[in-house]
Amino acid sequence: MKKTKAVSLRKWSNNINKPLNLKWLHSPVKILGIHFSYDEKRNNDLNFIQKIQKLQTKLDMWSARDFTIFERTMILKTLGLSKLAYSASNLVVPQGIADTKKTKSFKFLWRNKKDKIKRSGLYQEPDRGGIRMTDLNIMFKALKLAWIPRLLASDKRNWCTIPNHVIN
Repeated sequence: MKKTKAVSLRKWSNNINKPLNLKWLHSPVKILGIHFSYDEKRNNDLNFIQKIQKLQTKLDMWSARDFTIFERTMILKTLGLSKLAYSASNLVVPQGIADTKKTKSFKFLWRNKKDKIKRSGLYQEPDRGGIRMTDLNIMFKALKLAWIPRLLASDKRNWCTIPNHVIN
């Protein structure tokens, strides 16, 4: 299967044509919570970096409270993963985002101290000694793979036109 790469709109950034008399925007556009821009670095900043920074602010507020490790994990999953998961399910995740998020998560989990349990053990079920921490790399891959059944069972829906064109 042919590997596809992210589509860049940069080549159309200085386009002066106005097809169908539509207004051609040159600043980032936010559609359903996802920012689109001609600049890939700006896209990554708006869709991932800023969300991680906002998450860090929230975690700093929660870190003053005395929670158990299970409660801290729940906070991480609730506040931290939901917004990143939405962006990751619709866009290509930039290199290093998962590592940055993991670092911030484990600093919050262990209150800026050294890890007390192996990280690989934390991803397991509680009955096996874990706390059900979410592995971000696996989550990002699973979000990408979730599109395959939707694409195959599409019954010629309009949104499938572009992916089918790229694949074929």
